[in-house]
Amino acid sequence: MYKILWIDDEIEQLESIILLLEQRDYKVTGVSNCDDACAILKEDSFDVILVDQMMPGKDGLTTVREVKKIRENVPIVMITKSEDESIVDKAYSQGVTDFLVKPIKYQQIVSTCKRILEREKMIKGLLPENYTKFYNEATDKTDSLIMRQDAASFEEWVKLYIDITKWAMVLKDEKDLLSLHNSLVTETERSFGSFIERNYETWVSEEEGPVLSVDVVSRFLIPEAIKNEKVYFLILDCLRLDQWFSIKPFLEDYYEIKEQYYYSILPTATPYSRNAIYSGLFPSEIKEKYPEWWSLEANKYEKELFYSQMENMKIKGNIVHCRVRNIKEEQGLKKRIIESKDAKIVSIVVNFLDYLVHAKQESAILEELAPDVAGLRALTKLWFAQSGIYEVLKFISHSRQTSLKAPVILTTDHGALLTTKPTIIQGGKALSSNLRYKYGPALRCDKRCALFLDEPSKFKLPEATRYGIAKEDYYFIYPTHPQEYEKRYKYTFQHGGISMQEMILPCITLIPK
Repeated sequence: MYKILWIDDEIEQLESIILLLEQRDYKVTGVSNCDDACAILKEDSFDVILVDQMMPGKDGLTTVREVKKIRENVPIVMITKSEDESIVDKAYSQGVTDFLVKPIKYQQIVSTCKRILEREKMIKGLLPENYTKFYNEATDKTDSLIMRQDAASFEEWVKLYIDITKWAMVLKDEKDLLSLHNSLVTETERSFGSFIERNYETWVSEEEGPVLSVDVVSRFLIPEAIKNEKVYFLILDCLRLDQWFSIKPFLEDYYEIKEQYYYSILPTATPYSRNAIYSGLFPSEIKEKYPEWWSLEANKYEKELFYSQMENMKIKGNIVHCRVRNIKEEQGLKKRIIESKDAKIVSIVVNFLDYLVHAKQESAILEELAPDVAGLRALTKLWFAQSGIYEVLKFISHSRQTSLKAPVILTTDHGALLTTKPTIIQGGKALSSNLRYKYGPALRCDKRCALFLDEPSKFKLPEATRYGIAKEDYYFIYPTHPQEYEKRYKYTFQHGGISMQEMILPCITLIPK
């Protein structure tokens, strides 16, 4: 039985048609407004949605946008009084599948739904063929990139990772194909690790290479600060690329969106990558230039580093930096934005996603809600839709004050990866506690599973210690009680290592509409 959701402010007058549809084995749920429809869609799924274009309050186009945020792939039929070209164009651009013109008849709805459902069935039937084609192309592309081992091929790795990420989202409900895709991800991450191991030293020591953490402010933020009276700099700590794709639809109504990408420095952890963003310096350079602000385990001086970088770049005007670490600070963010209306640059760090990743390994509830990558995406989407961050971004876009309405540079400092394979690391009690990277004076690790650095200065990391940086989806465990550590941390999200999921990051320019 196919399920139809019908949204019409005069739904009671459509009971006769609904009855006929149900006699044809369609289960129809009728609601009179957008909000009721969205509430139902959060709990249930439908095969087709019918939406009246003219409704009081939230009209048909608004309803389509709201629906797509919850069920982005569901086919939608819009019912209109006329085939006005401008309305049709807008509706198609919002993702409407088909149209019906009033007065509507029962047989019209049946034939339209049947055509859509048959097409969806056909598309789903072609999915294995289309994915097999992509799988072969991606495998060939990876082999080509590894054969070349070209330091300048970083852009091609970004494109490959974007395609892999989008396919993972398409296949989320296709168990067999998703299993095949996960094997592709594993093999591609192995090749990417080799690519980074061969080329990263060149990137950090020469001018040529991708945009790195140290370049984010100068490449993305400063040009907007020069062009505009004001700019916001929003860092969502620990945002994976697929998480960005999951929240992107929420912002499309409010902003013109320009997507660019950069590579995190190593290790892909906050004390290194975020401090590199805010200082414009590599870790060894921070330690040398600002020894009092450098720490292997903390980033409590990111504000001072940011102010210093702005001063060095001769950016004039008030600079504001704030962190959002809990619900209370999130709820108070709008007030802080208003209070900072005269600032040239407002920098905001939001820690929720990083907390979410780390809390998963300690919370049975979060473990159940986000057992895998798809679960993490769904939880991210749920959080963002209800978050104070989303409300602030809408507020900025809608503001009529030029001192508040301004471009937003949205990015992150590193991603995260679901770890599956343990590897033993040795070095005694002097080792750091991180699971995807460690440092210590006597550190030893399996070089097949991790990058071993006994000359960290080559990677522009501080001297006087050794580093081990995990590759692929490995995580470090100690030789004492290895089974205990393996059980505790297997299938947890971690960061700090070498992978596309941790290193290749979105940097988004949002221009208010």
